Amino acid sequence: VLRYRLLPDYCLDDCLDDLEAAAARIRSLRPGPVAALGFSAGGHLIASLGLRAAKRKQPQPLDAQVLVYPGIDGRDWHSPEYNGFFNKGKWRIPKRAQSLHEYQDDLLGGPGFAAPPTCLVGSTEDTCTPNEQHTDVFHAALEERDIPNVYLRDAFGEHGFELKGGWTPGCVKWLHSRGFGSHPQLPGVHKMSLRRPAPRASL
Repeated sequence: VLRYRLLPDYCLDDCLDDLEAAAARIRSLRPGPVAALGFSAGGHLIASLGLRAAKRKQPQPLDAQVLVYPGIDGRDWHSPEYNGFFNKGKWRIPKRAQSLHEYQDDLLGGPGFAAPPTCLVGSTEDTCTPNEQHTDVFHAALEERDIPNVYLRDAFGEHGFELKGGWTPGCVKWLHSRGFGSHPQLPGVHKMSLRRPAPRASL
């Protein structure tokens, strides 16, 4: 779980620095590919990381990304009535929120669009980030550039369905097809552990 710096005290680049550092840390601890999974605003963050890397002419920090009901179209964030920012006890737009729009045109399929292989999840019942405005647009950009992807689009529930709704088996199957989970597990190591087991004394 990534704990990263947030608005209103920090800008998008600070958030992306934290995500990129976490990906590098995971890569240094474990063999195999590295992916990030993000919901809603977290999906926007992860998608923005690929765009920033391309803009800086750097390799993609992630081998894959999983974007679940991501906020792709941020035009509403400019509106005092619809922005949804809770800024230190008040509903108002933080000054640093403008940084969230840095990659907006490219997120919507502009010339700077870039992404690692992507699992995209959108629900036809989502009224907060409707597919037509968010995931459909991102999927079209992936397809146009022949970026490997799977688009899981169904009635998974209203925004915030998290791991419920039935999308996870398709996502896991796709990740396996991309080489995730294919490395043999070390004896005595849980698959989610980042540490090798401590030596065991013989009885």
